[in-house]
Amino acid sequence: MERQLIKVNLRGKIALVTGGARGIGAAISTALAENGAVVVVNYLSSEERAKELAERIQRNGGKALVLKADIAVKEEVELMVSKAKEALDGTIDILVNNAGTQVALSAVEEMPLELWNKALAINLTGPMLCCRCVIPGMKEKGWGRIINISSISARTGGGPGGAHYASTKGGLGAFTKGLAKELAPFGITVNAVAPGVILTEQHEKFSTKKSLEFIKKQTPLGRLGQPEDVSGAVLFLVSDSASYITGETIAVNGGLRMD
Repeated sequence: MERQLIKVNLRGKIALVTGGARGIGAAISTALAENGAVVVVNYLSSEERAKELAERIQRNGGKALVLKADIAVKEEVELMVSKAKEALDGTIDILVNNAGTQVALSAVEEMPLELWNKALAINLTGPMLCCRCVIPGMKEKGWGRIINISSISARTGGGPGGAHYASTKGGLGAFTKGLAKELAPFGITVNAVAPGVILTEQHEKFSTKKSLEFIKKQTPLGRLGQPEDVSGAVLFLVSDSASYITGETIAVNGGLRMD
């Protein structure tokens, strides 16, 4: 049975979704557009899929802008936000820091420093750079929503070879709390969503069928997650219903971890 996500009024809002062309990012981009937001779909390497997503959003009556940028590079983030402002004649109201990657698996003892630094740059420095660029516009309006996509690995330490990824996601949780305190006086909320095992290309790349089946059996709800499970939580956090929630992390993991 097809699930129906909550409905919120995002007309007049501009949303930027990093890594918005695939998987969880595509689901979030679609959900925000379906609820009236103009969506900036950021991508780095998935140009064709980003354009296909934007076309699909527009066919369904929404509006989307596709912009390429490496979020780990300060100048590219600044240019992306500047292009969005010029093209849409407005500043970003909603930022979803979704772009993130495990890059590769490696035991810490054998981990190249380049791998550690790349994970840190994409998963933690990137969200900071994006936040820094959109905050002035949010402050000017006295309203803003920042959602950081974390991971269950921030609480578990990740799977074998994933300590670097887990560390960056743990840092993202701390960053969420710190930034929430800074921006609360300006009507801007900052929260995070921590997905469990969501069936996306990342798990096709880094997980085995056996490991996924094991996790499914350990999950109280008896299934693995879908990207729409995450986009539903994002919709709630950007809605007026969540206006008194900030500095929090919503776990979307089917009950796999409840601590």
